[in-house]
Amino acid sequence: MRKLLLACLLLCPPAAGLRAAALPDLHSQAAWGPAEKKEFLQFLDSGRGLPAGNVRSVPYSVPAEPARKARYAALDAFWEEVTADAGAGKTRAEPSSPGAELLLGAHLLSWVRYYAGLKYSTVGQRELDGSTARLAHLEAPLGIELALIPLGTPHTRYVLLRGGLSGHYFSGPAKKSDFAAPLLGWHPSWDLGAGYEWQFYDSRWRFHALAEYYSSFGGDGAQFHGAGLSAGFAYTY
Repeated sequence: MRKLLLACLLLCPPAAGLRAAALPDLHSQAAWGPAEKKEFLQFLDSGRGLPAGNVRSVPYSVPAEPARKARYAALDAFWEEVTADAGAGKTRAEPSSPGAELLLGAHLLSWVRYYAGLKYSTVGQRELDGSTARLAHLEAPLGIELALIPLGTPHTRYVLLRGGLSGHYFSGPAKKSDFAAPLLGWHPSWDLGAGYEWQFYDSRWRFHALAEYYSSFGGDGAQFHGAGLSAGFAYTY
């Protein structure tokens, strides 16, 4: 017993607490009573390191910041055909050039987004003299988008459903009197769209493609509707 205790004491690293405490009398350990055993246990406890100074538990809480909803920016190319009122109860499909679209949006919920943006293309409209005038077509869409994950597919694939309103503005060098039913001026429309979106693995980038349709209502010019395809990339931040 004595040799075992001496070996433990020699192998223990020297500590300030051990040096500070007086070494008990290790002779006649077989005759130790409760007082000697208590003294020896106190000696062992004195070697345990204690933090310097006064230690207090100070409650501290970091103010929780509200989680910001994810935002995104999308740049698309689109191709569409505009069918306009040609007067006398007739309609005419007007040739349209490929256009570009910039959308900015944010998530209301994980699967509900809102968006707003600008689209630009040019549209040809037949004049009374038979020539075709090229009109600049500026559109400002605003709407809600649902991003639904089909059952059994990865969470990086979405079916997109869009619905909203747009303001259309047609402008050009021609005058309204040059057309039987001019497109020139402002027109509101309602919009629908459906498509699919892929999110690149472990990335903020997404690719999507949609089929879209819009139809004008009201306004002071010819009524029209348009249908086409759009495709592009979105970046989430």
